[in-house]
Amino acid sequence: MNKLQITELNGQRVLTTQQIAEGYGTKTRTIIDNFGNNKSRFMEGKHFFLLEGKELKDFKDSNENFGVVGNRAPKLYLWSEKGALLHAKSLGTDKAWDVYDILVDTYFKVKESPMTLDQQIAAIATGYGSVKQELVEVQDKVTDLTERFGLPATNAAILNNTRNIHIIRFLGGKDSKAYRELGRKVFSEFGRDFKDNFGVPRYDAIPLSQYDEAIAYTKSWQPSYNTMISIRNTNMQMEFD
Repeated sequence: MNKLQITELNGQRVLTTQQIAEGYGTKTRTIIDNFGNNKSRFMEGKHFFLLEGKELKDFKDSNENFGVVGNRAPKLYLWSEKGALLHAKSLGTDKAWDVYDILVDTYFKVKESPMTLDQQIAAIATGYGSVKQELVEVQDKVTDLTERFGLPATNAAILNNTRNIHIIRFLGGKDSKAYRELGRKVFSEFGRDFKDNFGVPRYDAIPLSQYDEAIAYTKSWQPSYNTMISIRNTNMQMEFD
């Protein structure tokens, strides 16, 4: 077989789908179909690596990988030695087995040097397979739960207490005339503003991810100008009574 362009990912030698097809004497489509028909046997991180998004862009931008993948390719499969073995088994031809033996003795036989710290970080980032995907799925589920359900009772109580303290302070305290006469109105005004701002039907319905924002909003909220005037005038009346 012709001399292969050396392709490496995180210090490990790999092959592209096209390289395997050319080496085994078949079409790229055949390799792709064999993978699709036997996908349960292939483990990401062990038999192959799938590069997409930023990982693929970084791979393309590396000078060592010039010509390995087309500029417009949205994803790239790279096959390890064990992945090449599974493809040889799937084809089952004498040529595939002969070429695989050559790959093992020459291309893959180069002893891998210890990974640098950057390579180790990159390897962890790619997840060595399904680990990364599983972590993402768990994170998505946690995020989904916090978005779909309202605040836990403790957080809702803190938010409610923060609201009470803040509004009562504006009214001049619980002993003020404004608190007695305008308290319900001011609390209602805050409620409308809060619900409009966060798009929720009640205080404890906001997602947990917006809890800190809700606390900050509550502490900085102010009644409307007209309400502020009413509070001041009402409390002034008490002073003159």
